[in-house]
Amino acid sequence: DGRVTQEVRYAVSSTLLTAREAEEIWQQHWGIENRSHHRRDTIFHEDHCRLRHGAQGLAVLHGMMLTLLHAQTHHLTALIRRLRHDPLAALNLLEIGPG
Repeated sequence: DGRVTQEVRYAVSSTLLTAREAEEIWQQHWGIENRSHHRRDTIFHEDHCRLRHGAQGLAVLHGMMLTLLHAQTHHLTALIRRLRHDPLAALNLLEIGPG
């Protein structure tokens, strides 16, 4: 209908930034956030979880599990599929090597 709108966003920073620098930082943050969310939802189905109490603890646990799994492979989905068919194989990921 020809209306023009303007969006205003406010942020706090410890350094003086131009609008362009602030926008780049904002976009980088959401890019990382979106990738992390997608990974968590694909592997742990977090969007379907209706847990209200203890959700932060579960999120921390999921983050630690992703870190452990990512140390094994960059193909997380294939690894998760394998572990679903052989849950005891997950214990091998926790083995502590020498040194």
